Amino acid sequence: MNAAERDELMIRMDERVKTVFNKMEDFDTMFNNHLHHHESWENDMKTQLRWGMGFMATIIGGLIAAMRYI
Repeated sequence: MNAAERDELMIRMDERVKTVFNKMEDFDTMFNNHLHHHESWENDMKTQLRWGMGFMATIIGGLIAAMRYI
């Protein structure tokens, strides 16, 4: 292998390494966005659950008060 072939091979290897690292950065961004999506979904579910439980407690409290009144 002469110097020109070696230099060309090194350039190709360098381009492949850059491509792999760029794809890893894209994957990292995608994965972080995916995690953020799940965290926001979980927070929405917790908020809805709290409101639902509050609503149910209000209804049950009202029914208990109505039963005592009757």
